[in-house]
Amino acid sequence: MSFLGIDAGATAAKWTVRDSKGVINSGKSQAMDGHIYRPESAQRIDEVLSEIASQISAGEVTAICAGFTGLAQSPTDQEALKVLFTKHFPRASVTLMSDIELAYRAHLSPGEGILLYAGTGSVAMHITSRSEVVRMGGWGYLLGDEGAGYWIGREAIRHTVATLEEDAIDHLASAISAALGARDWAAIRSVVYGQERSVVAGLTPVVAREALNSDPTAISILDRAAAELQALISRMDKVTGQSGMKIIFTGGIAHQVPQIFTSLSSRLGDRIALGNIDIAEGASLLAQN
Repeated sequence: MSFLGIDAGATAAKWTVRDSKGVINSGKSQAMDGHIYRPESAQRIDEVLSEIASQISAGEVTAICAGFTGLAQSPTDQEALKVLFTKHFPRASVTLMSDIELAYRAHLSPGEGILLYAGTGSVAMHITSRSEVVRMGGWGYLLGDEGAGYWIGREAIRHTVATLEEDAIDHLASAISAALGARDWAAIRSVVYGQERSVVAGLTPVVAREALNSDPTAISILDRAAAELQALISRMDKVTGQSGMKIIFTGGIAHQVPQIFTSLSSRLGDRIALGNIDIAEGASLLAQN
């Protein structure tokens, strides 16, 4: 008897298998999303589940907890996704949720606090003691996701394009141009509009590095990112009517850009702490329990 947890995010699918004695296996596969209605997404899910099943004793898995980015609450979509799980794990009961809800439940109990997530996108979530889900943000890169990876990369590109127009390239703009492999507007436009948004989000480490090197524009971008993430918390406090709940900050930005956590800590004090739980492992515990 074993229990499988899957954290299916935008960049990778991480998984952990445990039994009554603890973790027995774990790994990482290609990214998959919960858009089961898209043939390419359904095929990717099928491939990843097959890959995971081939590395473990699939017939011994009795319960699965999985969080998917983009998973809709539609019963039809969830049932279609469960059919794929049953194909590869025929004995397992399956619990599905969004990747953000999974991150919350891995770190916090209902009613306990707020999860502030910043990766490619950004969202804040609180689950009440009655299991009601309250979300702030998470609108996607076209309408929101302020303070997260895509937003940071976009702001750096905007700065770079402006300096190109003014013929006043600085350290940050040079670093961004080098990272994109594009040194004029035509080339930058081709990269930004011709490739996946992960290319833009992938510029965040460049901005973080330049901020550590005291570049004023990079520092300003990260400070504004922290302010945008704080705004999610302020909205959550207002909606819930609770201003003192603890906050767990997690996601790629939380762990890869320490300047943002430092800035948030200066704004929010000891309310906020970094999440240090492996979410796939937390999912396997949820499956077990």
